[in-house]
Amino acid sequence: MILDRKGLKSMGSWFSNLHIRKKEGADQEAVVACLHEYMKSQHYESAASAEDADGALAIVADDEHPWVSVYSDLLTFEDPDVCADIAAPISEALGTDVLGIACFDSDYLYLNLINQPEKLNAWVGVGSAAGLGIKRRTGLAAWKKIANHGCFAEAARQKYVFAEEFLTEAEKSLELPPERSCASFEYLEDLGLREKARIIWYKLPEDQKAKELPVLTQWTGSLDPCWLDQPHWVSASNVGGESRGISVYFVGPYVEHDEITFSDIWLFMGMNFEPPKKPIELKKVQLSNGQWAYYYHDPGFKIPPKVDERLPEGKKARLMLDREIYVRFIPHGNPRKVLDIAVVFVPDKNPAGQVGWIVWQYSGSKDAYIEEMNKRDLEFYAKNRSKGYPEPKLLKREDFD
Repeated sequence: MILDRKGLKSMGSWFSNLHIRKKEGADQEAVVACLHEYMKSQHYESAASAEDADGALAIVADDEHPWVSVYSDLLTFEDPDVCADIAAPISEALGTDVLGIACFDSDYLYLNLINQPEKLNAWVGVGSAAGLGIKRRTGLAAWKKIANHGCFAEAARQKYVFAEEFLTEAEKSLELPPERSCASFEYLEDLGLREKARIIWYKLPEDQKAKELPVLTQWTGSLDPCWLDQPHWVSASNVGGESRGISVYFVGPYVEHDEITFSDIWLFMGMNFEPPKKPIELKKVQLSNGQWAYYYHDPGFKIPPKVDERLPEGKKARLMLDREIYVRFIPHGNPRKVLDIAVVFVPDKNPAGQVGWIVWQYSGSKDAYIEEMNKRDLEFYAKNRSKGYPEPKLLKREDFD
């Protein structure tokens, strides 16, 4: 969250937005029409609802302020070149100012004011752009058309702990309140703007995605053993097509004689989602190869498609989190068997697209895993013992089967 209702609030803010100055022939409907043409040029199609969409544009306009504000999880205003590529045609078509704003982890903020008919391309940067690849220099003289230019220029020369604080100082000059200038699509509700916004949904064409089979891969998982009587989780991501139906297997030599059992097992989607109200129940089965497993099957479980590579990076990252498939569980029983716990996800439509997890899989063996974990813990302790961290309890091979 960037702002609360009283002002600037948190560290590490990332946001970007676009603002089109209203005038005759440049009202909200005209802005929407220009944006729709741009989205079509980027191969997006209109979507009927959030469920059908890859993302959206949010348009905020009112009678109190001279700007139509645009927020989106599909457009990348952070890249100055992309921002200008979007802003310049809108300015040309509507004959008005277009202002792009982007903030990078509260370290750097830029504003780019474009008016194509006036041949205006004004830029101001606040903070440090080191490492961002943005080399354009501030030119305050180009901002003379805005109100209170002297105050704006003075504010731009100041040093700020958080770069976005400049937008509060520049509010009167920009005629744009901070909750509008510091917002981005994901923060609209927090800032009280979602209910004011006109949301327009868009999707990318499906192409051949529906013909692909689901293929699961592991994206995240625990590096620590599944200690008894503690909650653990394992996840899988789909890098193939959308489908329905999934099976989850807990396999290992502990199953046959129930040396380890599991409780509080939840199967759900998305790290930020609430788990379902009812835990799943495992059945004990013997597989065709003679191995025993605990098993759960949900034929209706929706496996979402892979994230489209054409989406902006920020949108892709959020969708990857939202589409991650998780199983959460608590093991009980024989502590010598915890390194044998393996979890396998199998999509119904493509059993060959299954993915499995066992804690030592990337080390190659239990022995190598124990050695690597002990080395990690000892190195951490050596660097942090002065901070009061306790000496680590090292793993011993003889404690495990």
